Amino acid sequence: MINSNMKFSLRNDNQKKINDTGGFTLLEMLVSTSLFIVAMLVIVSALISLETASRKARTIRIAADNVSAAVSSMSRAIRMGSYIHCGCTGTHAVLAAPQDCEISGAGTGELPASGGTCLAFEAQNGNPLIDSDQYVYRLWNNRIQRSVNSGDDWLDMTAPEIRIDALAFYVGGTELNENQPYVTMLVRGTATSPIVKINTTFDIETTVAVRTPNLNLFIP
Repeated sequence: MINSNMKFSLRNDNQKKINDTGGFTLLEMLVSTSLFIVAMLVIVSALISLETASRKARTIRIAADNVSAAVSSMSRAIRMGSYIHCGCTGTHAVLAAPQDCEISGAGTGELPASGGTCLAFEAQNGNPLIDSDQYVYRLWNNRIQRSVNSGDDWLDMTAPEIRIDALAFYVGGTELNENQPYVTMLVRGTATSPIVKINTTFDIETTVAVRTPNLNLFIP
């Protein structure tokens, strides 16, 4: 027969086993919480990095689309133009006269010398007898601008988020009744993102051969 002392001892042992396996200790809770916090910090940091990379990629894409659209529009117009004039100083009559500005020398900056920051030409549907309808492209206040009336009025071609640091035109073969003219454009700039304070630089170079016959329409 089991006495009362033995019963009490068995009861205490069973109670200890229940207490030992019934929950977590304070140390285990602290370790688990610390691991959870570290894991969450790693996950949040990764998400922030992904979001930053996504915004930067979006900024680059927007800049590329905007600048590409501007350069493509300029290239199409130049390709079908005539009477190419490199440089924008002078009257309407001066802008309507063909003029080269070929690459020569190293230049004072990072771009070659002798390039013009402005280009004028007779558009595809323009009238060579009218000198006030020239298409003109120029760099102004870090933006590419276009005029369709020989520089009397201007329209921005690039977005405010795009800062054009350099625009240069190199033109050759504009002398009438000779080879077809060519125009090389160099564009250098920076795309900014005000949200994440990201600046992305870019350089674009393209060469356009004018398709319009380089003829002197004023020969009697």
